[in-house]
Amino acid sequence: MPSIIQTDTIKDASASNILVEQSGSDWKWGSKVPAGTCLQVTYNSTSEENPLTTGYVNYWENSITLKSASSDIYGIFNFQYKVVASAGFGVKVYRNNSATVTTSHTAVWTKNLAGSLGEPYTYYNDHHGTGTINLKDSLSGFSVGDTLYYGLFARKYTADDVRFPADDTEDGFFSLILMEVQK
Repeated sequence: MPSIIQTDTIKDASASNILVEQSGSDWKWGSKVPAGTCLQVTYNSTSEENPLTTGYVNYWENSITLKSASSDIYGIFNFQYKVVASAGFGVKVYRNNSATVTTSHTAVWTKNLAGSLGEPYTYYNDHHGTGTINLKDSLSGFSVGDTLYYGLFARKYTADDVRFPADDTEDGFFSLILMEVQK
């Protein structure tokens, strides 16, 4: 016959640090969360179409509310696009601690291939495709309950048509996974 252990708090060997404790019908982390522990995962997606401009614009924004004051955010942005012949575009991610992220906020991912005049062509030349950005945002100075907003920015580099996402028989997509991981 199996045994049952019933508790509302789990402490470390010294009995001075709470590892996890009962919080209503759920569990919450105590003061000593092991490094590398995934605290939460959020997922968002949308279907739409956007023609790009030649300046960086925030085309899609989502948020996460922190569960720890000592964590990092890992993000996976996925998107669909259409580029005509001899055109290209670049993408960037910025973060703010209030809604409406701009390029004057914290740069989180800005690794774009660019020409000698700064024209981005991370994605280039006559095709439909999907792109992915994998990022790590090393946080400091935030508290439990703070909400961070991540904006996905894009711009084309010529007057040629670039769609981000594109529309054929159905709208293209943006999707985002944000993971909060304990430091």
